[in-house]
Amino acid sequence: DLSPQIEAMLKQAGQEVPERKPILEVNAEHPVIKRLRSIFEANGTDPRIADSAGLLYAQAVLSEGGQLADPRAFNEKVAELLEKALD
Repeated sequence: DLSPQIEAMLKQAGQEVPERKPILEVNAEHPVIKRLRSIFEANGTDPRIADSAGLLYAQAVLSEGGQLADPRAFNEKVAELLEKALD
């Protein structure tokens, strides 16, 4: 598979970039995932689930060198988390 950086370079050079489906691998034993699972089991509509899933996905995109569709929303969620953590 091509990295996002290589894909961008190929596109800039006018080359065809093969279509690919990204794969998100989740470690079910990670403490964050375990905590999300327990929150989901207690209340499947808890808004922390969607917020956390969105942040985890954005982290994965960034760590692969990708671009976020809405960087401002990501920054707002991170700032919100920091505020809560520092209270």
